[in-house]
Amino acid sequence: MSNRLLFPSLLLALAACGGGGGSTGDIQGLQGPSQVSLIDTNDGSSGSLRLPAGVRGVAGSDYTTDQTNLWVRDDSMAALDTVNMILSYLEQTHYWEQTNAGAYRALVEASDRGGGDRGNNGPSYEEWVVESTRESNDAPQVVKFWISSVDSGQPQTIYGKLIVTAAPTDADPLGQFTLNFKQLLVGQAPESTDTNFEGYLRTVSRTDGQTEVEFFNGHGDPAGSVAIGERAMRERAHVIANKAAGTGRAYAEQSYKENQGGSIYTSSGEYQLQFNADYVARRDVANGNTLSVLDRNDYSTRIYQYGLYDATTEAKVTQMSGFPVQDAAGNNGWAGYHGIWFPGNVTLTNGQTLYRRAFGSNTSTPYTLVIVDGKLLKRTRSSITVADIVNEDMEYFSPSAGGELKVRFTSSDIVKFAQRVSGEWQTIDPPISIASSFTTGQFLNFWSQARGSVEMIWPATLATSTSAFVWEATTITSDSPELASGDLTLEGYFHMLRANITSNQANFQSGESPYLPSATSVSSGNQTYVFDKETLMLTLGGDPVNFGSGVSVSQGPGQFGLDCGPLFPGALSSFGDIATQSVTYNWTIGSNSWNRLQALQDSSSAYVQFDPPIRFTYVHDETGSPYDGRTFFLQWDGTNLGGIPWEQGEDGRNYPRFNIPTGTTLTSGSTTYKIKQLEGEQLMVEVGSPSTVYTAQGFDLDGQTITAPTGSPYEDPAIGAKPTVTAAPLYVGGVSQASGDGN
Repeated sequence: MSNRLLFPSLLLALAACGGGGGSTGDIQGLQGPSQVSLIDTNDGSSGSLRLPAGVRGVAGSDYTTDQTNLWVRDDSMAALDTVNMILSYLEQTHYWEQTNAGAYRALVEASDRGGGDRGNNGPSYEEWVVESTRESNDAPQVVKFWISSVDSGQPQTIYGKLIVTAAPTDADPLGQFTLNFKQLLVGQAPESTDTNFEGYLRTVSRTDGQTEVEFFNGHGDPAGSVAIGERAMRERAHVIANKAAGTGRAYAEQSYKENQGGSIYTSSGEYQLQFNADYVARRDVANGNTLSVLDRNDYSTRIYQYGLYDATTEAKVTQMSGFPVQDAAGNNGWAGYHGIWFPGNVTLTNGQTLYRRAFGSNTSTPYTLVIVDGKLLKRTRSSITVADIVNEDMEYFSPSAGGELKVRFTSSDIVKFAQRVSGEWQTIDPPISIASSFTTGQFLNFWSQARGSVEMIWPATLATSTSAFVWEATTITSDSPELASGDLTLEGYFHMLRANITSNQANFQSGESPYLPSATSVSSGNQTYVFDKETLMLTLGGDPVNFGSGVSVSQGPGQFGLDCGPLFPGALSSFGDIATQSVTYNWTIGSNSWNRLQALQDSSSAYVQFDPPIRFTYVHDETGSPYDGRTFFLQWDGTNLGGIPWEQGEDGRNYPRFNIPTGTTLTSGSTTYKIKQLEGEQLMVEVGSPSTVYTAQGFDLDGQTITAPTGSPYEDPAIGAKPTVTAAPLYVGGVSQASGDGN
């Protein structure tokens, strides 16, 4: 978890208010909130929603009982992002179910749920140690937690203490609780006050039927001077609301200042808000007291999380996508379909032993870690047309067209709208056509966050009917059937990497490139590659297709890895054969985990096989949407539905470009599944004449301004050093591992 929590770019796992509890023995656990918002939609839809008519299912099924949770999102509410991140992560530990059961570990998934990214390289986790206690059914729930993370290469620990005195109810949607937290560098004493940030979130008891909550998180003074290399930040919010009447007032602020080598970067937002059942009046204090009014009856919805269910039984679909592993030093990680994950401060080496620990058992199963400086993917093609990708953002690299670009297809052209300069994307407005940089028959490869690799052969005349291709990829190991008879020979004609790539070539310096010129015909300029079954390296002329010894990448697209392909399993008779090739191969190299093969071998040297994502063809049906009638290939990895296009907003967060309706059916093979919307946010629409509505609604922002919280209610969590827990993680991504099967 970053210590720059003021402006998190991800809205992560924000669930409904929570409540209820679990039990251990005779004492019932209390669950606090997992989401705090300044304002609900006027129908209270931050809680569970009933299934719409026509899609209600089998009584008691997962599809029927799984809640749909929606929350209101607005710039003025961003101050709560930090604490909502902590609360939503804390929910994954199921602390209320482990009351008085002793300290335990959990791996909490920290993944971006905004949009559906086909570039997903597997989950990333943070290790939590949690101790949840309650003396009696009349006593408060006390939850102590220690979060291990790495920020800017420095190991950190967040210390937190949650005290729940009353669980949330319909009448009291937040219940009664206090949360204090702080972050320290690893090595600092737990009682140290030299924090990277510290803060609190608390409810305030009232007797007038209203709910009151205060939040403060800070480091230094953003209104003062900041030394070079230092930062100061403050986030705070104060809400007093009558849920029954739908009325209330709120204050929210974010302030940030950083000194980057003498250059001062600042950002701030400060708001006073008042709301009734129909509207929200908002004054932007930091921007000339600008007034805006939002309509609580008019909002758009963005869905970030879906569930997948068997269409007949309506049971939620789970997969054997991975299991927890541990190294000899006791560091916890995860092995799965996408590779191996460990915290950033843990170094993995080829041939080391990793252990699968079954929770509740002292037994462990050893596996050998295999790391190869490259990865070969077998790709199975699916067809789309340019019409399916019009106006979708894609990345493309071409020295002749301007280097690293963001591009879009129009109905009859392709334009660049951004270019990477010194590592940063610079907008090109108006967009510029790059069609003239391509020649008829040229192979082109684009990268789409939603679709993955998108390829095409440039036509004589570009049209919406022009064919393009997307791919489903599987990783090749020595156990793969393609290597049953030995090494695999592959033919290359375009986008062909060299062997023993030099520094100039790797960094695209001095006019050099890591790529060989494209073939001018199937027999001129083509290359024959060999994938070695023993080393699992692609070779060219007997040399590895990789960076030369000591070569590193400091600029250009190679920082994200370089790929070679498409590579064909047989020689082509003509370039016209490319359109008929349903299976090709792709080789990738680089310093990132997704550029390398990372896998486990068991005691018999067989590679561990995990369930691949389930893949579906989906045609969007939404009259008036620019995506109506377009084909997408979605993937379900057991937790997330990937493949929905998204865009990055000015706030750095990712937004899905369309929603899939609850009740939509998808088919994979002979099995049919149902989709259900589970989590999302609602954005209220600003009215056109704010002053008129403000007056008509009787708003008076100056009549009773809400005070800004101070840091004085903060109390050090004072929970001491992190307990030593040797047992395997009890929860991974919120899923219990108590059965030991990893599911």
